[in-house]
Amino acid sequence: RYEGFLSGYVEVINNDTGEQYNPKEFPKISQSTITNYLAKWVNKAGTHTLRSGDRQKWMGKFKPYHSLIQPQYAGSIISVDDRQPPFEYAKGKRVWFYNGIDLASEAITSWVYGTTKEGIILEFYRQLVRNYTEWGFDLPAELECEMSGNSQFANTFLQEGSMFQYVRIEANNARGKRVEPYWKPLRYGSEKKREGWIARPFALSEANQAGPVPVPLIPYEHIIDNCLDDIQNWNNTEHSQTKGKTRWEYLRENQNKNIQPTNWRAFMPHLGYKTETSCNVGQIRLQDQLFLLGENGRINYSDKLIRLMDQVEGKDIDVYWLDGNDGIIMKAFVYLRGTDRYICEAIAKPAYNRARIEQTPDDLANREAMSKYVASVEGFINGRKRSIDKVTIIDNRPKTLNNKFQINGMRRKVTERIDPVEVMPAIDEDDFLNAVETTFKTSLKDRF
Repeated sequence: RYEGFLSGYVEVINNDTGEQYNPKEFPKISQSTITNYLAKWVNKAGTHTLRSGDRQKWMGKFKPYHSLIQPQYAGSIISVDDRQPPFEYAKGKRVWFYNGIDLASEAITSWVYGTTKEGIILEFYRQLVRNYTEWGFDLPAELECEMSGNSQFANTFLQEGSMFQYVRIEANNARGKRVEPYWKPLRYGSEKKREGWIARPFALSEANQAGPVPVPLIPYEHIIDNCLDDIQNWNNTEHSQTKGKTRWEYLRENQNKNIQPTNWRAFMPHLGYKTETSCNVGQIRLQDQLFLLGENGRINYSDKLIRLMDQVEGKDIDVYWLDGNDGIIMKAFVYLRGTDRYICEAIAKPAYNRARIEQTPDDLANREAMSKYVASVEGFINGRKRSIDKVTIIDNRPKTLNNKFQINGMRRKVTERIDPVEVMPAIDEDDFLNAVETTFKTSLKDRF
């Protein structure tokens, strides 16, 4: 092409300036000169970048990388990514997994799967919350993930300080995610031993290349069961740095004490399920259960409860909630309907055994909690009742506009006496003294 340019058959135009290059200003050079020019690093770094279609290979040749030390404490950072186990359940179809690994303990702490990648990332973060809450841990301090699929949440729950204290989203940078090298032991360790394992088409090692025997299809349920079994075995194998401790034991025994408490309110409106309901007599019905008004996992009483009821009692509300692995609601938060105004937390209503002989200490505690809740409401109502003055109301408002309509022959109400009033003679005081007194009490017979 360069020789054609020198001969005038090929035109070269600068896209920015529109300048057409003049062949007479360029020398005639040999093929080896061009090859040597492109082989120099100072030239190859730029030209290869323009030609390369594989960013990972380009970074391997030209981009230096950081050397990072493995974290010491579990919960400091979690690395997440998707993967497809090398098995097909239908022609050309493989299962999608999205997993997260705690980099200090090397334990897989969250996993979800499905036939497609759609929606699997959102469910992954829900499962992460479920697992850590069930195990009694706060969420990890830091997250590293890939741009694909996670960028849509960058301005919501994946903002720094929301669900995680720190977030690093890598754009097409396999080196930036420590989780990817952990998939190799799974692929060539346990998975390769199973029937239906699919080799990479361009594997360098002959042991990992595809054989002459056709690969059979594996039922979807079997693939899932095997992958979950691999995760369980992985967490129960020895930690790479701490001998005599499994990855799961390392996770439980070396939690970072500086991790902040799980910031439920920050991510619940984005991760939680939404239910439209209402509050009546201080109770909220949610998923066929009753919840009370509270805060920080505790039921509110007295003035705090009254302030909350003043905002939500008898009103329509939105409740964002998330259930645990057992299906029971872990957390629920109350918002005014159609707004982002947070009101309070919904706490499961305590219940206790009706039969006193069967009541346990937990039953007694629940009864006391419910009694205090009821007493708070009743006390407020009674106080309001006592504060109202007792009055007598005389209502003289006319019921009709006028008296234009009259019924003939109907007896009218006497409003004024027409005949003169007869004046009785004055009582002689002596007659009064000589009068015979009679009782106004009548006998039982007369009264009957």
